[in-house]
Amino acid sequence: MEPRLSKRSAALAAGALVLLCTLFMLGRPGSTAEHDAYRTQLRQLRVATAELELDVLRQRVGMREAHGSTRDDFDALEARARMLRAMPGFLPDEGMRSLTASLDAYLRVLEGSRVLLTTAREKDEQFAALREAFPKSVFAAAATLPPGALRDQVETLGGDVLTASRLHGKDFGSRVEASLARLDQARQGQRLSTDAFAALHVLVTQARELTVLLRSADASFQTLLDHSASNEAERLITTYLQLQEQSQSRAERTRIVLFGVSFLLVLYVLVVLVRLARASAALGELNRGLEARVAERTQALSAASAEARASDARKAAILEASPDGIVVLDEAGRVVEFNPSAEGHFRLTSARAVGADFLALALPASLPAAQRDSVHAALQKDTGPAARVESPCLRADGGVFPAELTFARVHGEGPPRTTVFVRDLTERKTVERMKNEFVSTVSHELRTPLTSIRGSLGLLEGGIVGDLPTQALDMVRIARTNTERLIRLINEILDLEKMESGMLELKLQPQTAEDLVESTLLGVQGMADTAHVTLRSDVEGTPQVKGDRDRLIQVLTNLVSNAVKFSPQGGSVVVASSVAADGRVRFSVTDQGPGIPEEKLSRLFGRFQQLDASDTRSKGGTGLGLAISQAIVEQHGGRIEVVSRPGHGATFHFSLESLRAPAPSPGAVSPVPRDESRHNVLIVTADADLSALLRGLLSHEGYRVVRAATLAEAVQAVDTALPDALVVDTQMPDGHVLDWVRRLRELPRTRELPVLALSGRATDGTAGVGTPLLVDWLPRPVDETRLLKTLRYAMRQPGQARVLVVDDDATTRRVLCAQFERLGALCIEAADGESAVALARDTPPDLIVLDVGLPRLDGFEVVDILRQGKGRATPLIVFTGRELSRTDQRQLTLGITRHLTKARSSEEELVNSVRELLNGLLARRDVAATEPRKALP
Repeated sequence: MEPRLSKRSAALAAGALVLLCTLFMLGRPGSTAEHDAYRTQLRQLRVATAELELDVLRQRVGMREAHGSTRDDFDALEARARMLRAMPGFLPDEGMRSLTASLDAYLRVLEGSRVLLTTAREKDEQFAALREAFPKSVFAAAATLPPGALRDQVETLGGDVLTASRLHGKDFGSRVEASLARLDQARQGQRLSTDAFAALHVLVTQARELTVLLRSADASFQTLLDHSASNEAERLITTYLQLQEQSQSRAERTRIVLFGVSFLLVLYVLVVLVRLARASAALGELNRGLEARVAERTQALSAASAEARASDARKAAILEASPDGIVVLDEAGRVVEFNPSAEGHFRLTSARAVGADFLALALPASLPAAQRDSVHAALQKDTGPAARVESPCLRADGGVFPAELTFARVHGEGPPRTTVFVRDLTERKTVERMKNEFVSTVSHELRTPLTSIRGSLGLLEGGIVGDLPTQALDMVRIARTNTERLIRLINEILDLEKMESGMLELKLQPQTAEDLVESTLLGVQGMADTAHVTLRSDVEGTPQVKGDRDRLIQVLTNLVSNAVKFSPQGGSVVVASSVAADGRVRFSVTDQGPGIPEEKLSRLFGRFQQLDASDTRSKGGTGLGLAISQAIVEQHGGRIEVVSRPGHGATFHFSLESLRAPAPSPGAVSPVPRDESRHNVLIVTADADLSALLRGLLSHEGYRVVRAATLAEAVQAVDTALPDALVVDTQMPDGHVLDWVRRLRELPRTRELPVLALSGRATDGTAGVGTPLLVDWLPRPVDETRLLKTLRYAMRQPGQARVLVVDDDATTRRVLCAQFERLGALCIEAADGESAVALARDTPPDLIVLDVGLPRLDGFEVVDILRQGKGRATPLIVFTGRELSRTDQRQLTLGITRHLTKARSSEEELVNSVRELLNGLLARRDVAATEPRKALP
């Protein structure tokens, strides 16, 4: 049954409705008394103004004033008008401004009337005084005149002035003017004495002045009547009544609206009261239910309180027994609580720890500033999830242990607190180290059988056991390809493990940015050509860094190869280097690929990370290249960063500390830049075209080329840094080159320096100068093939022609060495890639015969490494059992290169290739063994 509204509530609602209706029906806009009082004041002002003007008129006509028209009366009117500035409050601001303007106009007119009245009264007083003195002037003038018409006219003038009415200024003026005219006519033709003339002049002047005074007074009075203040008072009343009527109309409309709103409000109140009545009944029922539940809850709370006490005891036990140290800090970073595990970690009692600064207590003094700042930043973090950092921590006994610090800011009653969870990572670090050693060991153990498997598969693929069926050959090729991929993956994992364990040793030497960029582009040119991508170098100035050349080239090669992979055909990749504003050398690789989404940038440098886009997955890769590159750059003190927008390519860049070269003294010649990874050739010629030709030819073959445009520059360059070879033009404008060469031969330091002379013919100006001074004469125009061959022979170590045979199969090596030794060559054997690289660096060979499938480092890696050093111009025969694609052939290229397949190339073809590439060395082996280096043609 629904509850009903009580009679009292209904009566209250109905009474409120009736009261509101009555108020709005009987209400009036503003206060009626205030309106009546103000209107009465306005009317009184109008009446007083009219009475004042009437008294002024009475006084003018000579009647008795009823109220008065003195200055005090005007002041009283002004005071009344100023009192009217206190206007009724119901008038709007605009109405008050309009009414104020009317009051100001009334006051201005009132003030003008007072001034005019004063002026008129002053003129009247002057008129009266002058008129009273006028008879004397008449008598004085008549006394000076003889009897006659003139004298009679003077008396007539006096009578007109005295008898004319002052109240009729116009009549007075006309009569006086007429008398003066007659006086002038009577005076015509008469001879007057001086006294008579003076008396007549005074009389006429006074008469005219009386006329002017009376007219001026009349004009002032007329102006006063024309601009009556009572008219302004009437206008003021009219303005107020109009404003009051407008205000009343607005109030009436507002009253109607308020009445409607109030009516709706009362209806709403009635509805609320009905609902409240219903709610009251429901609340009554609810209260009865709550009473029963309160009793139940009271009993439950008693049980919960006992359980909470037990829970607090358990929490305290957990805090005491926690294996992690728990430290509570106040807002200043001082220790407030220190649990037993923290005491064990830091070897410090809680009593000594409480009150101490946590960072000073926990962090060792030797901690790097950057790591200390990261811990401090984690402590200061106020919002978000808990901050977790790893940092060495200091024990009270001076020992240091690795720890994981988790900072959690707790906000509650009172000042904020920070809880620090300290976890000792000593055991975990030990396990990680054991894991890394295990991975390294397993990787090494896996690589040996995988190499054998790859070699066997390569032999099978090459047809060593005969031709295989097509399906079997496809299966072997698939197995060999995946084996090579697995070997590369293991090598990359080993590199990462070495870097993370700190076992990777960097050979830090001064490096020029230009050389690093140039070497990188030479290494990936074949890959770019296959992908139809253009490589461009943009090196500003000659910046230098100190770093491991091979590792930095590995980083740049990785970045450039990735850029080539993801660039469209016809696109370009720019490798740039410049000195940044902070003085560091900045390297960048920019491509025109599809770009990288922002949400995926953080995944780029993780292990085994590949972007999920389908075109990215189609590019292949292990996902370790960028992680390895990041680790290498970090060990050099930098960090790789990437800037990319989808659809606009990407730019990978990193910065290294600049190695500043000492400033040269004034007038000094820049030294020949040394590059231990390449042969340095100094070209001495004044011919710019010849220099450009030689630079392009030799740079393409891997030589480092420096030009001296004058003989003086050449002398300075050789004295500063000895090149590996000289190419001199005998036609220098500033001296005799051959004399300088002769002096070089006399010095122990430059006695063995190879010199190639460029001349029109071999006897031009060289009488007495022969082979003991020069390695070879080269006629101009230069024969490029002969120049390159002569340089290679000149810079090799003297002795028998050396052939490096690299194959993991001992039988194959023995067979090949026997064949080459019959040609007169000295064979050096290498069974794996690392040995091949070491032997090629220690004893540079004249020819390399290389198998691709090698243990430790495969043929591709061997070629990549040699291409980054002085071995980049070494002739190469790739003798392998696998079929090489065009891309493989481009990657397996050093100097003059031949690609032969074991299953398809005959023994004769191999021997002929060796004889061709060792052309000249085999025929000269006996001479080379006996003659000194300088006599080498």
